[in-house]
Amino acid sequence: MKLINKFYLAFFVSLTLSCGKNDEPGPPVIPPVETIKEIVAFEFNETTGTTTVESITNNSYEILGNSVNRMPGVKSNALFFDGLSSQIPGNIPSNILPGSQFCLSLWASPKSYPIGTAAMLAMTSEGSNTGIMVGINRFGQIVIQYYLSGIKYEHVTSESLPRDMWSFIMVGISPKSRLIKVFINSRIVINTTIPVGNISWPVGTTPFSIGKNTSGEKIGIYDVDYFSGAIDELLIYSGQLSQEIADSEYGKYTPPSAVSYQINIDYSDDTNRPVYHAVPEYGWANESYGLIYHQNKYHMFYQKNDVFLGIAQQNWGHFTSSDLVNWDEQNAVLWPDEGWDQVGIWSGCSIILKDGTPAVVYTGVDGVKAGIGTATSANNYQTLHKDSYNPVISQAPPSVNMDFRDPYVWEKDGMYHMIVGSGISSIGGNVVYYKSQDFKNWNYEGIAYQGQKNEGEGQFWEMPVLYEFPNGKEMLLVQKTPDDTPAITTYWIGQFENGVFTPDFEQPKNLEVVNGFLSPTVTKDAQGRITAIGIIPDEVDATFQMEQGWANLFSVPQVWGLDADNTILIKPHPNLEGLRGTQSTFNNLTLEIGGTNYFNNYNGRHFEVDATINTGDADQVGFIFGKSPDGQEEYKVYYNFATQKWGVDASKSSLSSKVRKDVRTGNYAITQGATIHVRVFVDGSVLEVFMDDKAHFTGRFFPTLANATGVDMFVNGGTATADVTIYELTNDN
Repeated sequence: MKLINKFYLAFFVSLTLSCGKNDEPGPPVIPPVETIKEIVAFEFNETTGTTTVESITNNSYEILGNSVNRMPGVKSNALFFDGLSSQIPGNIPSNILPGSQFCLSLWASPKSYPIGTAAMLAMTSEGSNTGIMVGINRFGQIVIQYYLSGIKYEHVTSESLPRDMWSFIMVGISPKSRLIKVFINSRIVINTTIPVGNISWPVGTTPFSIGKNTSGEKIGIYDVDYFSGAIDELLIYSGQLSQEIADSEYGKYTPPSAVSYQINIDYSDDTNRPVYHAVPEYGWANESYGLIYHQNKYHMFYQKNDVFLGIAQQNWGHFTSSDLVNWDEQNAVLWPDEGWDQVGIWSGCSIILKDGTPAVVYTGVDGVKAGIGTATSANNYQTLHKDSYNPVISQAPPSVNMDFRDPYVWEKDGMYHMIVGSGISSIGGNVVYYKSQDFKNWNYEGIAYQGQKNEGEGQFWEMPVLYEFPNGKEMLLVQKTPDDTPAITTYWIGQFENGVFTPDFEQPKNLEVVNGFLSPTVTKDAQGRITAIGIIPDEVDATFQMEQGWANLFSVPQVWGLDADNTILIKPHPNLEGLRGTQSTFNNLTLEIGGTNYFNNYNGRHFEVDATINTGDADQVGFIFGKSPDGQEEYKVYYNFATQKWGVDASKSSLSSKVRKDVRTGNYAITQGATIHVRVFVDGSVLEVFMDDKAHFTGRFFPTLANATGVDMFVNGGTATADVTIYELTNDN
């Protein structure tokens, strides 16, 4: 105890002696304030032109892509990047880029997530070991890649950038303090140490690309590393990033609450693009589904891909219309998330639940198996919220061993009923059946109907529809695969009771006379008419679709009924007549062998032909579209009485080697000498033919010559007469 007291006494004396009169307390030590300095600035405030200026050097850079689209940004203008072609390449002097303290900020609003890793800014080149890349992956997570002393490092945020919403991103890479920091809207999401070593920049100049990665990711011929969405206020700084700096930079902006993408692609030179058929602004479309009328709006969903012209990581596109004819494209409403639907959101259907809630049922794929999920909407399908308990069906039942997808759901007698397309490899395609009282818990009830592949009914069935006609008869409609290209749509009419469909006839009927239309989605319109719309695929080479920037389209609306033989009757929807503009009438035409120019040099690519034809003693009677004056290109549609078939002859329809030029035929009985009523809709590259308000088929043709716009008729083996009116069809939507 004495030793301790002596120790404290000596310590106190020593401390007292060390303090003199001149040892007043000094000012508090304040750590230095972190600062950053702008060295590169892209503000994207131009209003016209195909270039953008870097503000500090005043250098101008070309904006590449199918179009240049400016839109409202966080201050003034922003640039829209389409995810397929848009980028700004260039070079920056390497000597201005910091090696020890690098900082970047930008505003971004993703429209679609990429399939690969898309760059918002890539300051590197393929195969190099220098530079930095800031981008997003297929789930919208921010990806930062950089090289320290030639070694590559990568960080990925656990948080995703929301689509269709502005977000502020700041990235700081500081080898000097061995830290990387990433902020989203001034909230730190990555704060971790990094290895020793300076950021590696190439000698001389550093290549950069805004809107596209430089890693060379491809699927087939397509790059899959383009950014889709808007970018604004992209700045590069020297200096170390801090929370205070992130707060300060974020506070300089007041972004709009809603993002308004302005996509004005000039298709004036694309004579193949339709003007009155539903088609996305750009990108790839496939199977239509979920057509429904709710709160004075028609909604139609479809398989969509903005960032790849094919099948990969699918999402749900969304169209709306007030009349089934003029369609407006909306933002995508369902997107893959990490987990059970991470490989793609595939087809499904829509339904209004018993309590009035708009809902959908969809297929999700995890890369190994498919399951079924549900989602609901609180704003008339403008957005969809996935149910937290998904998947409601985790995988296919053990009774099938083929694919499992494309649920179709309806409500009857207080129960929800679901069929899903599948098959048994050794037997054939089928649909399996589930039912539920609450739309959440689904019970498997077995195979509702089994097809036989040995009888030509396909090994697997997709896109099933079960729909009741006013007379109480029910239709089971499926696409059988594998089969011809495209898949053939077939149907049975019968009765669905106690989970089993019993057809009135064993052999299915083809929906189309000539194959070229599939996957119809069916609903009742505002007047109670059974209405259907399907997909009409391009069936062209991938390079052709890449050049045009869009792929596939949807049919005009049809009205369906049943005849006494349980055959579906198909006619054009009456709302199509609202498209009619200038008309040209040609009555009392006598069609003879070798005759031409029946329509007085009529030319067009967007019109309707309304023809009443007395077939007389002709062996063949038909139409010619896309005809060039020299006859190099022409597309024929005709009826052959000897074979009792309609034919679509595309063999001379185009000089391009990238499009289909086959001859397709389909059975349809017409007595020679009979009078038939035919309505033909031509819209760019698409053809739709309706006969006697009974049947329908489609075709595609892609002429290359600017003057391949002639319209005519022809006969072989006899004569016929016709009264024809041609309406120019316009769409001011």
